[in-house]
Amino acid sequence: MRAKISDIAKIAGLSTASISRVLNNQGGYSKETAKRVMKIANDLGYFKDRSASDLARRSNNTIGVIYTDFETNFNDLVIKNIMIEAKKRHLDVILMIAQQNDPDGLTKIVQGMIERRVFAVQFISTHPSPQIIQMLNQAAIFPQVIGDATDHTVSYVSSDDMAIGYHATTYLIEKGYRSIGFVSPNITTDYVSHLRFSGYRKSLKEHGISFKSDWLFEESYSYQTGIHASAHYQKYGDVDAVIGVSDEVSWGLLNGFYDLNVSVPSDIALISIDGTELCSQTRPRLTSVTQDFALMGKTAIKQAPKKADPHRVTAVTIPFKINIRETS
Repeated sequence: MRAKISDIAKIAGLSTASISRVLNNQGGYSKETAKRVMKIANDLGYFKDRSASDLARRSNNTIGVIYTDFETNFNDLVIKNIMIEAKKRHLDVILMIAQQNDPDGLTKIVQGMIERRVFAVQFISTHPSPQIIQMLNQAAIFPQVIGDATDHTVSYVSSDDMAIGYHATTYLIEKGYRSIGFVSPNITTDYVSHLRFSGYRKSLKEHGISFKSDWLFEESYSYQTGIHASAHYQKYGDVDAVIGVSDEVSWGLLNGFYDLNVSVPSDIALISIDGTELCSQTRPRLTSVTQDFALMGKTAIKQAPKKADPHRVTAVTIPFKINIRETS
């Protein structure tokens, strides 16, 4: 049977109110009393009921994080730094995973977060629908997207995805490349890809380069997409450089070109978007637009308010840089 405050009070010869003050660090007792109470609690195997405690205080120290089984590997960096910053701020974190393209499943997970009385819900690699955002706002819980921008009215912490596409393209053009491929998910249905492609097109136009439809290859963020894209460019696209919209895509491009006896960067240059450790693990190492996912995770925790305001939407842009390696 689970130990209760009343069990500790009986053994200690104190009131339940006194025991509660000790367990909640509220003061009004000696160090000796605190030490004795904590020993009794440990001996009994007492664990604090945080939900009941939060309800009594009308406050909450728990934040919810929902992420997906995504093709890219930046989730771990974001989550790791969410946990680091949350620990500094004495916050608890509930992590839950949602399947891709499962709106009903995501809604159910969010409902579970609401029932657990979290004060904020953070979404990584998945975008909450307007209905989910409204549900959280009605529950006075702060919704926040981390890692990419969204076209919904919701707070987010991310890089500037249009600027990423623009600067990746400009970098290649300034290196002398004129026929630049772009590999990504569908640029119409995937909002991040849409923004990056818009930046890519803007740079081409500013430099007097006419876009050709064969330069665009649309599929997903996965390694296999890179493999398929390399075959596409070998057959149809007369390109001298390619932008991979994720590190996994770029890895697939690199290996796909290798299998086709296309030399990187002698025949085709590559630049990857994300800049995770994978870029240093490939051979040759991938030049990348490197996003600061660690800073995203820490900033997201700092931005999450304990008291949600549905009229307050914050958009925080995290800087990125280009790391020049061996593929450009």
